[in-house]
Amino acid sequence: MTTFFTALKTYRWHLLALLIFAGGSYFYLNNTSGSEEAAASFYVVSTVDRGEVTSGIETTGEIIAAQKLDIDVYKQLSRIDTVNVTNGSHVEAGGVMFSFDKSDTYADTRSAQVAVAEAALNLETEQKSSTDPNTQIRTLENQIIGFQKTITDATTDLKEAYIDFLNTNLEVEPTADRYAEQSDRSYPTLSGRYVSEVEGTYTVDVYASGGSSGYSFRVSGLENKVDTIIFGKAIDLGTRGLKITFPETSKSGDKWVIDIPNDTIATYQETKTDYQTTVTNLEKTIRDAQVSIENATTELATLKRTDTTTYRDLGVQQAEASLQEAQQRLSQNYDIVQERDIVAPFSGTVEGMENVVAGATPTGGESDTINLGTLISDEFLTTFSLSATDIAKVKIGQKVKVTVTSFSEQPVFEATITEISSLPESSGVAQYEVRAKLTYDRTTASLVLREGMLADIEVVEKENPDALRVPTSAITYEQGVPKVTMVDSLTEEQSAQVARMGIVRTDTTPITTYMVEVKLGIVGQYYTEIVSGVDEGDMLVTTSKTDTATESVVGQAGFGPGRNASQEPPADAPTPSE
Repeated sequence: MTTFFTALKTYRWHLLALLIFAGGSYFYLNNTSGSEEAAASFYVVSTVDRGEVTSGIETTGEIIAAQKLDIDVYKQLSRIDTVNVTNGSHVEAGGVMFSFDKSDTYADTRSAQVAVAEAALNLETEQKSSTDPNTQIRTLENQIIGFQKTITDATTDLKEAYIDFLNTNLEVEPTADRYAEQSDRSYPTLSGRYVSEVEGTYTVDVYASGGSSGYSFRVSGLENKVDTIIFGKAIDLGTRGLKITFPETSKSGDKWVIDIPNDTIATYQETKTDYQTTVTNLEKTIRDAQVSIENATTELATLKRTDTTTYRDLGVQQAEASLQEAQQRLSQNYDIVQERDIVAPFSGTVEGMENVVAGATPTGGESDTINLGTLISDEFLTTFSLSATDIAKVKIGQKVKVTVTSFSEQPVFEATITEISSLPESSGVAQYEVRAKLTYDRTTASLVLREGMLADIEVVEKENPDALRVPTSAITYEQGVPKVTMVDSLTEEQSAQVARMGIVRTDTTPITTYMVEVKLGIVGQYYTEIVSGVDEGDMLVTTSKTDTATESVVGQAGFGPGRNASQEPPADAPTPSE
């Protein structure tokens, strides 16, 4: 044992060196083997093409509605008669969103019509007692005009009262033979306003088809139509103003009916009685006005055959003033009738509705108004801030590129600057708000914009709509000279990889590349214009990377903003060609 320790002490450095060498060899062999098995080179390959290249001031912003209206109305003593919209519903400018009951206003209007008739009668009496034929002639002529207007207005009221009657409590119901099958499922809903004066029934049959939803519907009865079902979208029921929205529970074989008027509801008889009373009163108003016109016309003809003087009777003047006041009150009542319809001043989407239902009388709360929701316009703006240096470079009407980052595909819209603030937003570093109106058509756009969406902004200073271009990430610099890495050739498998994902993985077969000097034009965030050095259709390397197989370079295939450090142009790099 003593001999062993003596030998260990004598050769301890030799043994230590041997152990280190053995351990290092083991680590190297094992690590090299694993690296060769997992390491791989990746190349993001792109094709030189033609397209738009822009450059300018870059920042971030937000999407906002061009108009946003709180639907606040003064409290009504009458109930909400019709609700044509729901949260998320789209309404065109001029479309009726809500209607309040008009029965009380019809009564007030009739009372005002009586007052006009009495004032006219009083004026007629004064005119008869007056010795001035000229005054009487003018008064009679005014009376005739007033009676004619009364007839016109009452005729319009008759039509509107009938349309209101036909639209009261319209709903979709299963046909009698399909009631048991469909009554426990969601019913289609109606929107819009029936504008025809024809009574009858719409029958709607659902059947399987090749449409995107798998179903279509056939309309018969009042109108005939065939159309494709798009779940959740209001579709014209015909040409008379009504729209129908089918739920996703719709099935082939479903049959629905819409009765116009809806004579199956419990309140139908009451509604019909109110309508008939209104019709009776309006028809009497028309008959009375017609009789008054006949009498006034006869009297006018007599007066015109007599001599006239310049005499002006005071009683006639007072009677004329009373008639004008009565006619003004009548006109105000007509306005009130129209105000019971809450009409959209611009096209947009309704949001924020709470407890707004037909039949309710909203009178709660201390405010003088009630809120029926918010109307958000179809037109959108982007709002963003610029520094004092950048704000001096922009102007009204300047083009803006808006990339909506709220979506994975990041769609790009064009916009035009409409407002530039003259005052900074804060007392610190001066930032000035800019607003630009987007070129956006809701009916044709591939996505629906909403308030609050985020966006990348580029205020365009330079642009070429048909430039020979490469991804900006493909540009590298050698001693200030811009170059790109060209692909010499690809194997069949590598070509398939490029076609599929734009990425080549060289586990075994490397790709042959070579550097080419290029002359730059406009240098943009995503693309750079090439003035010379490459041709359309050439393939080049956008990004390359060598890493373990557990890492991914799929993200490198995108041409997002920014470059890595090796791609930044040197400070003394030549200025790109204009």
